[in-house]
Amino acid sequence: GFDSYKCGDDMDVPQTFEHGYVSDQSDFEQIIWELEHKEEGKPLFLFNVTIQNHGGYTYEGDNYEQTISLNGYSQEYPQSEQYLSLIHETDSAVEYLIDYFRNVDHKVLVLFYGDHLPGLSSDFMTEVHGGEFSTLDEQEEKYSVPFFLWANYDIPEENVGLTSLNYLSNYVYQAAGFALPEYNQYLTQLQEAVPAMNSIGYYSKTAGAFLPYSEAKGEEKHILNQYLQLEYNALMDTRHLNSRFFPTPAD
Repeated sequence: GFDSYKCGDDMDVPQTFEHGYVSDQSDFEQIIWELEHKEEGKPLFLFNVTIQNHGGYTYEGDNYEQTISLNGYSQEYPQSEQYLSLIHETDSAVEYLIDYFRNVDHKVLVLFYGDHLPGLSSDFMTEVHGGEFSTLDEQEEKYSVPFFLWANYDIPEENVGLTSLNYLSNYVYQAAGFALPEYNQYLTQLQEAVPAMNSIGYYSKTAGAFLPYSEAKGEEKHILNQYLQLEYNALMDTRHLNSRFFPTPAD
């Protein structure tokens, strides 16, 4: 449903590289270019996927400098040090982007999140956590990632607590002051019943804990099955697409 797509080769700004990939700094400079070259008087929606911090973390080329060292652990974790050094570079690039948006005339919303955990050694993850991630709650903790929604105009400050990626669009609509489309109205109701979910389980308000989907019962099971049907309809069953919920067919 996007109007256009750009990859690294299509960038309009000079590319710089970090650990062999296009850097977040030049990626964010491209975002600024898109805003400055958008059609006058028209809004811009941009979904941006960075690549700088993608694994693996064994790069030894010229465009990488280790800035983070781990001390006091039972062994050395060079891959983790490389990942954390890259994340540190991202922090600086995010600061650059936000500082730019503070001073533009347009209203700007930035939603920033990560969509998966890094491929680091299991020994490191276990040592940092202090356990083996043996319970589902511990595994969910492993899969948790922070996110932020920032605006260059006044929006309420809030810690939303427990949520999941499938609900993030609702926060954008609300912060922008837009009416929720029917599908997002449905997501609001779904979130009331099931506050968070991902590939390994969902948060059960009945149980007060995360459960695997196989243990869903009663109304929660019905609600989750209904959601699965809608997902299938949106992504796979395009011949019978529910046009109320999905007015734009997925590619």
